[in-house]
Amino acid sequence: MHRNWKVWPSSGVTYAVPLLLLTALFLAGGLTGCLMASWVGGGGSDGLAEYIRSYLLTAQEGTGSTPTVPALLWDVFRYPLAVWALSFTALGLIGIPAAFAIRGFFLSFAISSFVRMFGGYGLLLAAVVFGIPGVFSIPVLFVLGCQGWLASRVLAERVSRGRRQAAPYDRLYWVRCGACAGGLLLCVWAERFVTVRLLAALAGSL
Repeated sequence: MHRNWKVWPSSGVTYAVPLLLLTALFLAGGLTGCLMASWVGGGGSDGLAEYIRSYLLTAQEGTGSTPTVPALLWDVFRYPLAVWALSFTALGLIGIPAAFAIRGFFLSFAISSFVRMFGGYGLLLAAVVFGIPGVFSIPVLFVLGCQGWLASRVLAERVSRGRRQAAPYDRLYWVRCGACAGGLLLCVWAERFVTVRLLAALAGSL
């Protein structure tokens, strides 16, 4: 029996809707984060600048403790795990796009704060702090988000219209989840052994 819910169908039509939706929400959250960072002023701006400078000074002097593996696992896996969990409920139709908007907001706010405080050099610092992990984590988030949103849609149609459809969690679904987990573990490794060293080297020339 042909399944309309097929992971990455050759036509690309099935995945076009969630991909465009999640991209739009991610960018909207990012734009909001940029605007929020530019609106931070007065004591809030001074406090943010001092926090970033203290963070960089700690990295430069090597006085700060290296993040523990559990802390890195939580930092890297929290958004993908939330998206994955939401894919098992019809609430994922709303919850998954909301998670993308929140992720885009905080990522953009953090990057914009670095750039605002240190100009072009801040962009380089942000590329190390957020760019290296993002190479692994952002694509994973979109893969989980797209297939999770489609799974939530199937569940919603089952409830609202009583449709009998094939379960959305087929073998390819779990294969992709496994590949995403591997990508996130690479992200943890990069943050643990690459990002810290590069940040210390860049902070030393600030």
